[in-house]
Amino acid sequence: MMKRKVSKFLRRKPVIGVFLLLFVVFGVYSIKLMSARPYVVSTRSLGTFTAEGKLSHVGVLGNNTLYGRSVSLEDYPLPLVEEFRMTYNYRSNPGLSEGNYTFLVKATYYVSKGTEEVVLWEETLFEEKGPLADGSFSSGYALNVTELDNRSAEIAEELGMKRLRRRITVMAAVDGTGSVGGRKVTESFTHTSELVRDSSAELYYFVDTAKGESKPFTETSTSRANTTLFGISSDVETAQNAAVALAFVALLPLIGSVYLGRGPKDDMKKLRPYMVKGAPRNVDKKVYLRTEEDLEKAFNLLDRPIMTYIDGDEEVYVIINDGVAYEYRKPLPGAKKTAN
Repeated sequence: MMKRKVSKFLRRKPVIGVFLLLFVVFGVYSIKLMSARPYVVSTRSLGTFTAEGKLSHVGVLGNNTLYGRSVSLEDYPLPLVEEFRMTYNYRSNPGLSEGNYTFLVKATYYVSKGTEEVVLWEETLFEEKGPLADGSFSSGYALNVTELDNRSAEIAEELGMKRLRRRITVMAAVDGTGSVGGRKVTESFTHTSELVRDSSAELYYFVDTAKGESKPFTETSTSRANTTLFGISSDVETAQNAAVALAFVALLPLIGSVYLGRGPKDDMKKLRPYMVKGAPRNVDKKVYLRTEEDLEKAFNLLDRPIMTYIDGDEEVYVIINDGVAYEYRKPLPGAKKTAN
């Protein structure tokens, strides 16, 4: 009885329409939310660390009436230079709280072998090491060109090589630790400059005298993404699960209406084409059949039509053959079953 009431309720068009609409709405939201990312990755800038190094130079010149005793130029006349006074300055921002520096000037003697450079001798002219002060340092060195030329001549003579070439390299290196936006950072900085002696142009000049580095620091965090589902705010993952669950719940009554709307199983389906409505007359004898299988066997043996009629709460199936009624009684749907 209850099944029939539920089936009747679920098979009503307005009820089916409501649940179908709910299923479509929840299904659309489910598909939409499935494409949403459940987590949000945000990046926050902590700050930028910068480091700068610069080599300044002044040439001390011999007796001349054009430049004076000392001058800072991009190109120095080779015959006039007696000495180079070099100063190197390094600074960092934010300043490294701890660290050490090395300032080095070296001379390299080499020859060219095709495109290959062959170094024959190398010596350090000046080296200074020390701790950083407020994330910076300053160091200087005076390079006596006259003494350097004499030393180069000695090395060339000792090696017996007239085409020996010379390179003066100025190097600075810094290693230290500091803080950027509350995060501890470890930084390294190297800078190499060179004093070039161009005999063909009769000039001295420095290359790569300045270097700067800039490094941004960021902090990445991950949090759950939020969304609103029917006016209720929650994280995306919860909303995804809720939308799928609601769509499934809305689908259940639709499935139930189809299932409950099905008629009862017809055990007489095979025999229905051979049935005629009507009650038998002139019956001399009755043979009661117990099951649908017995009725089917009797039909196959006798090859006679099956008469059917309603008797009270029972549906009666009868095959008449020579005055004998082969009868099978089946309770109507919903009626209380009784023995035949």
